Amino acid sequence: MSYVKNKLFIFLLLFPFVSFSQTFGIMTTDTNSRRTCGGEQLRVITKGQIVEILDTKGSCSFVKDITANKSGWVKKRLINGVAITKTDSNSRSSCGGEQLRVIPKGQIVEILDNKRSCSFVRDVKANKRGWVQSTLLSKDIYSRSTNVNTRIINNNISPNNAITKDVVPNCDYTITSPINGSKDVPTNLAIKWKHATGSPKGYYFTIASNTNGKLEYLKTQDGKLIRQLNIGYVNLYSTPKLKPYTTYNIGILPYNDIGLAFGCNQLFSFTTGSGKTISSPNEIIEKRLTDRGILWKWRNFNRVNSKRISMTNNQRKLFIDEVKTWGGVPYRMGGTNRNGVDCSGLIWRGLRQAIDYNGEKLNAQGWAESGKLIAEKSSLIPGDLVCFSNIPGGSNRLVQHIAIYLGNNKFWHAPSSGKVVSEASLDNIYWKPKFIFGVRF
Repeated sequence: MSYVKNKLFIFLLLFPFVSFSQTFGIMTTDTNSRRTCGGEQLRVITKGQIVEILDTKGSCSFVKDITANKSGWVKKRLINGVAITKTDSNSRSSCGGEQLRVIPKGQIVEILDNKRSCSFVRDVKANKRGWVQSTLLSKDIYSRSTNVNTRIINNNISPNNAITKDVVPNCDYTITSPINGSKDVPTNLAIKWKHATGSPKGYYFTIASNTNGKLEYLKTQDGKLIRQLNIGYVNLYSTPKLKPYTTYNIGILPYNDIGLAFGCNQLFSFTTGSGKTISSPNEIIEKRLTDRGILWKWRNFNRVNSKRISMTNNQRKLFIDEVKTWGGVPYRMGGTNRNGVDCSGLIWRGLRQAIDYNGEKLNAQGWAESGKLIAEKSSLIPGDLVCFSNIPGGSNRLVQHIAIYLGNNKFWHAPSSGKVVSEASLDNIYWKPKFIFGVRF
């Protein structure tokens, strides 16, 4: 495990050999891999995963998930290019501008933009961005990378078969609580995650506070550093009491009898609060809106006493089934038919089918005011509504967009002009900071 000294620690990226001429990319969000372009869903390729681009047709690319060694079709707009630095490269604030840092030779970078002779990149290992000269980058990332998994070479394993459950486990564990980047996390905490695939036997666990760039590893009750601590095959770890108002970094490394997982590049952090427990949904929501500077919208929201709507579990299923039939319908502001529909119109249509709703079509805030508020994403169930705010160009209303929760952090909605009714993720970099609460009918 390798750590960035001044800020965050990060797992060392290790890649297997592949041929010189292949093209690769990195997923910009959790992405459905499908049997055909727009066809049956096969699995989810996680955000930040390196993929090999095997073919491209229209709006889709046929890719192989390097970690899972599985292939499928994805939307090509969800893939950013990747490259490797051919030499130590200056990262700058602009093309030819102030030097920010040096990206070492052989480092993988995500290409975010190109302008003239420069590329705006994200150093995947350090998670830092800047402009570099395009001539210093090569897209032949695997053939030239010095970050080679020597375990593959020493065991004389064929590169084509290197990433299988018979070698080492995968890095696709998911920390479910607390959410990455959370603020005001309690100082008494159990960190929970979903198991990795690839038959892990256990996990090495690390937790360290990060104060002014200085890492300080926590200790167990018997004085052991919680740094690559073998905790066995579990899916939670109860930490010692944490300091208030402190940022902590978490590292989890799956292993089995063959060896350690490789390709792990997940950074995870959270910040504790005062230690005071905030329990009621309204307190949680108010704190969230205060942090975003929009608490005044919450006060206006709470002045309205709307008629409540309710659904049974069976009606929720009918509701989801109906709105899913609207997939691909174009967005149209105020629309309520299959020639065009907006976010609130889609919910209106779903309710008419599920509960024979004969009331008027409400706007996004009106629907939000008609149900029970759900403060935490972890408490959402399929059929709930998810609400978003602070959308550029949005109104003074608190709820500026609303969607239908499907489960597994996915939702279904009519996005915006030029787009169609489709699925999206609460972990998406656009939607994640705009989520404010859920609503249950």
